Amino acid sequence: MSAEEHTSPARQPHEEQADPMDPSFGSPAPVEAVAATGRPAEAKGASHEGTGTDLRWFIEALRGEGLLVDVRRSVSLDRELGAVLRACEKDGKAALFHSIEGHSTPVVGGALGSRRGAAVALRCAVDELFDRVRTATESPTAPRVVADAPSQQRAHDPVDLTRLPVPVHAPGDSGAFINAGVVIARDPDTGRHNLSFNRMQIFDETTAGMNMNTWRDMDEFLRRAEEQGHGLPFAVAIGVDPVLLMAAAFRYDDGDEYEIAGALRGAGISVVPARTADLLVPAEAEFVLEGEIIAGDRRDEGPMAEFTGHYSGTRPQPIAKVHAITHRDDPIYQTIAGASSEHLLLGASLMREPRLHSTVRLMSPRVVDVRLPGSGFAAYVSLADPRAGEARSVAIAALSFHANTKCVIVVDDDIDLDDPADMMWALATRVRWERDCTTIPGALGNPLDPSSDSDSVQTKVIIDATIGPDRRGDYQKVIYPSVDLRQYLEP
Repeated sequence: MSAEEHTSPARQPHEEQADPMDPSFGSPAPVEAVAATGRPAEAKGASHEGTGTDLRWFIEALRGEGLLVDVRRSVSLDRELGAVLRACEKDGKAALFHSIEGHSTPVVGGALGSRRGAAVALRCAVDELFDRVRTATESPTAPRVVADAPSQQRAHDPVDLTRLPVPVHAPGDSGAFINAGVVIARDPDTGRHNLSFNRMQIFDETTAGMNMNTWRDMDEFLRRAEEQGHGLPFAVAIGVDPVLLMAAAFRYDDGDEYEIAGALRGAGISVVPARTADLLVPAEAEFVLEGEIIAGDRRDEGPMAEFTGHYSGTRPQPIAKVHAITHRDDPIYQTIAGASSEHLLLGASLMREPRLHSTVRLMSPRVVDVRLPGSGFAAYVSLADPRAGEARSVAIAALSFHANTKCVIVVDDDIDLDDPADMMWALATRVRWERDCTTIPGALGNPLDPSSDSDSVQTKVIIDATIGPDRRGDYQKVIYPSVDLRQYLEP
């Protein structure tokens, strides 16, 4: 149901609850008028019950597909929830925790922990995911400003981050981290919105460390804001339409990621002016945090279990001061287990593979398929009948597509990129290491990669695992025709 179609009267905030541990305990607060620049069009209103494009709809959709388990046993936020969530993800399931010690707000995690879950989010088949994501930049869809928002039904007064049910996920994590929030900020010069993932370590009731990578938009925004003598206003939306999580993983310089989310959803995302900053925030988020990244202030942050599969180090990071917290009635908190399948899918492969494919196709029309396995530091590319030297040229293009890419392996199209044994077979039988392996020292990498130095500099590598054109006719892979074994085993 679109915002224009919703005609039921606005639901009034319920009475105060007398549970100080409950994040829904707070005073109702009206939406304050805040100027908002940008391109979104006005809309009439938003549904308080969900429109089929919010987290609550997604939870029900996952449950209906057998991709979500309901955990009703009481669990602790201190490393127990993270362990249970990780176990659920290994089984390919998201988890909704109904009973959290010390809190009455449920917690969901692992919602986008599989390609099947992502397909449910986009209402498409798994084999359609690639094209849906690839074409998102071709039809950017502006968000729609609405007059009323479930995400602002309630407000914390006073602000207290420690009342949110934020888990300490992994055994070596240094504290509680907000890591499934979509961080929203504006370019200080152009005013365009940017959506991104930046983990936040909670230090006290109003203060958190904001982790930033040097090559991301948020870091550049903060640098320019500090040069102008002020901090950077921001908001964090927690518990959102899954397309907003997907869009936040994009790097989209032609507009803002709200437009990518709209393209993925097929309709403009409903947004509302933030209450304390010149920002637009998702109208149907479960929680919205608003604040400012303080100019010139840094504090040690970390470690936390990262998508690399390692704990990050402890580094000085910018300090975020939270001025307001609003949320829906009876909100649901969303989280991501560090170093989990969801962390990897959002942080590496799901949104970047289509861009990698487009990049390498510019170098060669014989590109068949691509993958960003594991942490996304490696890239696999398959080629059909590659010409002499073509594999290396394609690999150079793959290295250039993202700073994270450290190792590119190019194979013939008879190799299954999703089969580790097949990839290892190609390396073992088709690579002459003195000729087919090229190292590139002194290249910029990801600061979370343990092989990077303190300046995020590392050595990258290209491996040509294709059969040379001069020998291709002599070496044909043995491939048996597929059969339906059930036909041979039935009595």
